Amino acid sequence: MKKILLTIIITFSFIQAEEWIYFNNMTNYEWGVGMDFSVSRISPDGEISETVLEDVSYTDISNDGSRLLYLEYEQFEGPSWVGYEVVGFSIYNTETMETISSITGIQPSTPKFTHDEDVVLYLEGSQYSPTQTLYKYSFSDSSSTMLSDSLSIGFDNMTMSPDGQQVVFFKVTHDENTEDDFIDVDVIVSDIQSGESTLLTTIPYFDIASNAGGMFNNNPYWSDDGFIYLSFLAGNCSELFAIHSTMGYVMQLTDNPCSGIGAYCVTSILRTHETNLDKFIYTTCGDNYGHWIYDIESGESSYLGSFNPEGGVSIALDQTWSPDRSKVAFSEWLYGGMIAVPGYMRVYDTVTESIDTVGNDLNTDDPESYYAASPIKWITDSLAGDVNGDGILNISDIVIIVNMILSGESNSSADYNGDGNVNVVDVVAIVQAILGN
Repeated sequence: MKKILLTIIITFSFIQAEEWIYFNNMTNYEWGVGMDFSVSRISPDGEISETVLEDVSYTDISNDGSRLLYLEYEQFEGPSWVGYEVVGFSIYNTETMETISSITGIQPSTPKFTHDEDVVLYLEGSQYSPTQTLYKYSFSDSSSTMLSDSLSIGFDNMTMSPDGQQVVFFKVTHDENTEDDFIDVDVIVSDIQSGESTLLTTIPYFDIASNAGGMFNNNPYWSDDGFIYLSFLAGNCSELFAIHSTMGYVMQLTDNPCSGIGAYCVTSILRTHETNLDKFIYTTCGDNYGHWIYDIESGESSYLGSFNPEGGVSIALDQTWSPDRSKVAFSEWLYGGMIAVPGYMRVYDTVTESIDTVGNDLNTDDPESYYAASPIKWITDSLAGDVNGDGILNISDIVIIVNMILSGESNSSADYNGDGNVNVVDVVAIVQAILGN
């Protein structure tokens, strides 16, 4: 009987960890006033959507989804209108429902987590400011330290290394003696803890006599293969480049024909939290306008398509990949005349080469239409008992836990019932859960 039971468990039974895509859901829009958001998550198939935290929009989320970082606002009144200004940021713990807040009196934008859970990076300034300033904030002593000022507004200046201990940022340099319109950009890497910075390389970036719209929203991707990937102009065309993250040499990866940037087109790699990708999505303008997937190993690009709506423009924003890297979700902003709103979130399956829209059709009168604002992140819920971390609870985990018990070892993931002990009770509970599933 025991052999039959064991065979059933091995052959047929397992529990799969749940996967979610986190996003900011626009719940209300009022012309001239602004948008309201809540933090939400949706299953990758679009069947289930639920609110995580109401009345805020997060700027970053921890890898396990347990900690949300979001901006704090204060209301102020003008002569005939009401406005809001950023005064700080907070971290919300989804498990304990506790919130810790920064000091007030700062005006941060897009704060991000680092490898240290007590340290956050943030910028002051925006694309509408002449420059940006990069700071780190420590929750342990409520201190704010400047890492660099006068940063280029054309790049994401908070792209972190795969280990989260370094950050790359960009400074525009002007040659006063030049007679042409080209601008160079210094690529600088800073150690977040010590604040020490190193000039990695200088790249020729942009012809300021051309369409300056191409300078905005450039999202570098720092991969664990040792390269920082980004797009910038080569002549009058936007191409992909790779910068070695320690040696600083630059390689051009694509040679796409194009006829210029064009209006309302942002060429960039879509922003991502992942660092171990073998592929990533980027956008181009001109003759080959649209979304492309670049394969790092082969160096080849494949076309996904253009997603401009009728009478509007789609500006690509974020990408996030499934744990097995077979699917990628990507988001957008939709521009139409004087109105700009979060648009669709789509999921591309690299195996079937199909694209599905996640959520309902857009409807400005229906908050359930899933206006999926950035950032987005694909997260697998932690699974009690999944001691080998493969996202599946099965016989392999049972064998490991039994060996732990026999050897006197302990592991928090093995404590299935959460009583603080790892013993045969946990094994029995896991078997029952698997059979019940």
